[in-house]
Amino acid sequence: MPAAPPGSPDDKKSGPSVFIVDDDDALVEALSDLLREEGYQVEAHTVASEALARLTAGTRPDVILLDYLMPEMKGDAFLAALDRAGIDVPVMVLSAMNESRLDVPVRRVRAMIRKPFDLEKLLDELSRLAA
Repeated sequence: MPAAPPGSPDDKKSGPSVFIVDDDDALVEALSDLLREEGYQVEAHTVASEALARLTAGTRPDVILLDYLMPEMKGDAFLAALDRAGIDVPVMVLSAMNESRLDVPVRRVRAMIRKPFDLEKLLDELSRLAA
């Protein structure tokens, strides 16, 4: 079976689904590969508005991994757009910023991982959120 194209949902429905929304191409590719190896279905976006378009069109991942600082749209604006659209999906924020400087709604953001992140901690949190 051919591999799913980069950035598209996996064809097989094995494990929980994860949306990655981060402007760092290299990180998105590496994280996508790792999560697929761990059994997750992955859809990756380097442009926040494209991820929002997929979500507002009805795609519902089990978890969203969201970079907080992106050039097009910061994490708080992305989260506000989810709220306005009535999209209720657990979000894990990935950021190099100190958590106290992030303006995120606690009810929406279920986990925060600081970059550079510990891979085991990220996988543990992701497993908890996707359960």
